[in-house]
Amino acid sequence: MAALHSLSDPEVDPRTVNIQFRRAERRDRIITAATEMARHGYDACQIRSIAAAAGVSTSAVYQCFPSKEDLMLACFHDWLWGFEPAVSTANGGDDPYQRLLQVSLTLTDRLCSSPRFAEAMIRPYLYADGTAATQADLVRRQTVRIFVESVGGAKSAPREIGAAKVLSDVWMSNVAAFAQRRITLADLSERLARTIGLLKGR
Repeated sequence: MAALHSLSDPEVDPRTVNIQFRRAERRDRIITAATEMARHGYDACQIRSIAAAAGVSTSAVYQCFPSKEDLMLACFHDWLWGFEPAVSTANGGDDPYQRLLQVSLTLTDRLCSSPRFAEAMIRPYLYADGTAATQADLVRRQTVRIFVESVGGAKSAPREIGAAKVLSDVWMSNVAAFAQRRITLADLSERLARTIGLLKGR
């Protein structure tokens, strides 16, 4: 309703609103094209190819994203935003740690079922600097949010929230190891389970 009200506000220039809408729509198309290309790996994500797939010019891509790393991190953040923790906690019952494990394994399976896609998402996170560092922080915050929600959200016990935050960092570092082919998917899953066991105090 607020958006509709602002459009009817005589002080709001419809041309400005239209420009903002087109920019947002163009940004979404670029992210969609880049995310699809990421399934073939990080090196396959060339700005010219992404621009062509999105139906925009190369300069238009750079107007939205200062660098390739910035763009790929925006894709990673968008991908994480589409993950719904509640769907993955059904088998966890009343145990927040079991729910945390379930969510982490589901998220891992979705990202790492395609090693090339995982590499395309995690590689810019590891080496982000400049403006890309801001996007990397958004990715980290979103990952933390997913894990905190799995234990019950901000109203959960501090110990459980702390465990979710720790696992977020463990998850990211081990996904990076998987993407770099230093560990297997089975190793990754086993490390997550072991970490949660330690956090729970077993």
